[in-house]
Amino acid sequence: MYVWRRLLTVMLASKSRPRLRPLQDISSIELRVWPQDLDLNRHVNNGRYLAFMDLGRMDLLFRSGLGQLTMKNKWQPVLTGVNARYRRPLGVFHRFQVDTELCGWTEQSLFMEHRIVATSGPFKGELAASAVVRAVMLKPGTGSEKVRTAELFAPFGPLPESPPLLETCLMLLSPKERQALANQPQGAVVDPIPAGSPEQTAYRRGGE
Repeated sequence: MYVWRRLLTVMLASKSRPRLRPLQDISSIELRVWPQDLDLNRHVNNGRYLAFMDLGRMDLLFRSGLGQLTMKNKWQPVLTGVNARYRRPLGVFHRFQVDTELCGWTEQSLFMEHRIVATSGPFKGELAASAVVRAVMLKPGTGSEKVRTAELFAPFGPLPESPPLLETCLMLLSPKERQALANQPQGAVVDPIPAGSPEQTAYRRGGE
């Protein structure tokens, strides 16, 4: 119930906040650490950071209009990979900011970067955690058929070429995908691995 309340608050607040351009703008939300977020060491649990990043993605999606489009078409957003690093602890009642932006894409995948920055406490102004996630949109009733990125962004105009993928994004590709990417003309990015294959469901988390 606690996590759902936070999610509902972010979604409702997105209606009154400035509109975002999904390919250019950065979403920023302010949150506070509550006792429910802590682990036995009395700082934010590693898994809770990922939940905070979920909220950042929802803010970006709904303030850009992508969330409404997803709901209208009954698409299902699914994460297929996470590469996270934890740098500074956040304690109870500390405030922090979650920044989220789209940092790259392929034919059927999106890569988003998250940064959690402390805005109070002993590490104010410092990066507490960061992550890159890989996500796809699944079409309803198929279980595996993915929405093409060009179709997802069609309401916003022609899809431009993706920026070069960060190393943290490339780590979420399978060896076959990286090889296929290397064989493409410079700037081209593709998804050569079929949906549901083991290479697409790998979960990866980086360390300090």
